[in-house]
Amino acid sequence: MQSEEISDEGLTPKQYFEKELAEISFQELQKFFAKGMLIKVAGHLDMVDVALQIHADNTVQIKQWMDSLEVQRVEDEHAKVWVESRSLLKAVTVAPWVLVQDT
Repeated sequence: MQSEEISDEGLTPKQYFEKELAEISFQELQKFFAKGMLIKVAGHLDMVDVALQIHADNTVQIKQWMDSLEVQRVEDEHAKVWVESRSLLKAVTVAPWVLVQDT
């Protein structure tokens, strides 16, 4: 299990992920997509909760989400749609992953 505190600012993981959650264009995320580091999160899931579960290495919950395709690696089809529509996505980093969600 990882340390509860993840930054030198004294923030809890939840506070840290809430602070880091932001909108970003897919164009700015393409380098992460090319490296296979983008994870798509279903719209009904809370991004901060997903980040917390990944940070805590909660493999049971993560596997459930992956099995139901609620959390999945970004596929070429997703990227194509986002490029064509010049999409803005919500994103948060849980190293080494970048979680993204349609806005």
